[in-house]
Amino acid sequence: MRPRRLHNPKRELVMRIRRARPSEARAQASWIAAIEPWLSLGYKSPGLGRYLARMARAGRVLIALDGRQVVGISVRQPDFLLGQFIALLAVRPEAGGKGLGRALVARLEQATFRTHRWIYVSSDSKNSVAARFYRKLGFTRLARIPDLILDGRTEILWRKGR
Repeated sequence: MRPRRLHNPKRELVMRIRRARPSEARAQASWIAAIEPWLSLGYKSPGLGRYLARMARAGRVLIALDGRQVVGISVRQPDFLLGQFIALLAVRPEAGGKGLGRALVARLEQATFRTHRWIYVSSDSKNSVAARFYRKLGFTRLARIPDLILDGRTEILWRKGR
């Protein structure tokens, strides 16, 4: 994929999206576990790192790079309710608002809609930023799922069709 240039008044971002190697995916766990919603949901870096490496070995992890630095990551779960599920989407806080999340979702949609009707994602009900983001991208709220990840917390299930 050719680098995509995203407008940034302070510095032009040159982004590439590609599949992650297991070691690259594992290395992202520390910053992901330190940001919301993963922090308050109790995710720990070692377990998250093992999960990311396992998903990368299966070819399910994409990373967005600015130069050599990983600034965003996504994990897809195939064959979910006649579609695919975005199991994880994270952008480094310092890289937020520059279109990285949108670009990762667009890449996942492109791959999903070749063979499936739907793409799904969930977000913590307390994460209003994620809700606005998914609505902006055309996702529709399907359901509230209490206690899915953590007792006392509710996930929102979102869906978008081709």
